[in-house]
Amino acid sequence: MTIILSGGGDPEVVVPIDKYFASIIDLQKTVLYIPNAMEPHVFSYEECYEWFKKTYGEYGVLNVELCIDLRTLNLDGRYSAVFIGGGNTFKLLNEIQKSNFDVQIHSYLETGGVLYGGSAGAIVCGKTIETAIYADENYVGINNLSGLNLLNNYDVFCHYDPIKHDSFISKQNHNLYLLFEESGLIINDSGFFSLGKPFVKKTTLF
Repeated sequence: MTIILSGGGDPEVVVPIDKYFASIIDLQKTVLYIPNAMEPHVFSYEECYEWFKKTYGEYGVLNVELCIDLRTLNLDGRYSAVFIGGGNTFKLLNEIQKSNFDVQIHSYLETGGVLYGGSAGAIVCGKTIETAIYADENYVGINNLSGLNLLNNYDVFCHYDPIKHDSFISKQNHNLYLLFEESGLIINDSGFFSLGKPFVKKTTLF
């Protein structure tokens, strides 16, 4: 099992994270790309797909499959990795809750899979997505903010800037991983470590 979380920076600042991702997967197998957090008025799924192929093709990731309906997904050993992109975290979680993606991703990771989450894709891996309240609009109206809980009961805050965000974060009674845009958090069977700018780990007593 390997989980790679990115703070959501532009491609040039997440190069170490992306290189690591490409180095640990089987490039002969298919990477499943899930752009569902993205809002169509910002970028279409097709535009996201072209961006992904161009960006990660430079690292040798050439076999890519686009998934835009999680209800039809059969996540099995065909995939060398699953990549969940950024956008609106509430939109993404709403689509996860309408499918059995949570069950499938846990099973996939238990059998040695690789998951890369960027920005909203990282936040949804937490115990909850309550940190998304800071920047994302819950226009889908979901009330259950429980995430995939892949991080030992930690939540994730992305695009972290201490000056802008510490006031909000100080009010959060959650264990948190705070990811700068240049931060990568890697979790595998041996533990966890950082790539790029070190992330901040905030543990509460609650």
